[in-house]
Amino acid sequence: MRVLNKQRKSYSRALLGMGWVLRPVVIASALLSSTAASADGLDTAYFLAMQPYAVLKRASVACGKPIEEHVAYKQRMLDILRGVPDIDIRAASRDIEKAYQTDADLGGLDCTDGLKDRYKQIIGRGVDRDLEYLAEEVRNRQQRSQ
Repeated sequence: MRVLNKQRKSYSRALLGMGWVLRPVVIASALLSSTAASADGLDTAYFLAMQPYAVLKRASVACGKPIEEHVAYKQRMLDILRGVPDIDIRAASRDIEKAYQTDADLGGLDCTDGLKDRYKQIIGRGVDRDLEYLAEEVRNRQQRSQ
């Protein structure tokens, strides 16, 4: 499974000067628009599922939110990914942590209003949404490989 970390690095410097309110939206749209045409549904679902983890972990580290949230989220994500034939779970785990590190590098480790807002949005819409999409794409991959 291809990971989209390379595109993140090229945008990190350009995004540092943006305002806190629009930054999460701009980051997501910039990263998604830079996705290679060869990315399949599983790559996209994997990338999207990493974003809530990064916010949950940042909120835990910076704002004192419950650590169990991001730990449980990552475990559920890895459990879903185990359904992908020939996946390297250790590499996937490292990639998920890199998503957090990228988010932390861009936004810092301070408990800002922007981080609190992102956290509230993720909790409000439900952390399961992105995991359900990932699970659906894993099932699709499994069906195609049969």
